Amino acid sequence: MPQFDTFSFFSQLFWVFLAFTTLYLLLSFYLLPALAAILKIRKRKLAAQTMSTSNAVATDNVSVTTESTNSLVSSLSAKISSFETNVSQSVNLSNSLNVLSLQIEASNRFNLSVLSQAQLTTLFYN
Repeated sequence: MPQFDTFSFFSQLFWVFLAFTTLYLLLSFYLLPALAAILKIRKRKLAAQTMSTSNAVATDNVSVTTESTNSLVSSLSAKISSFETNVSQSVNLSNSLNVLSLQIEASNRFNLSVLSQAQLTTLFYN
């Protein structure tokens, strides 16, 4: 029987090792990174589509979004500045730490709202 011929063991093992090594290298360096990149792009596009569909209800085009963003930012900054003045007037010097924490919280909320609106406008620009 030819599969039990000890003379051909070395050549069979050599070619099997060479074939599997070549297959492994091709898969690990070419095919799998390409597939991973495609899956990342697909995931980003799906996330962008779901975000755009949920945020697209409010506005229809970029100019309306930009105008509404600018008006929202100006109204939020006016509200926050009035909030900061009311807080600073109502709290005395012994509660200066509380004033500082409220001002930080107000500025963080403002920054978060500006950032979310900026992401919305950049989503429509792309």
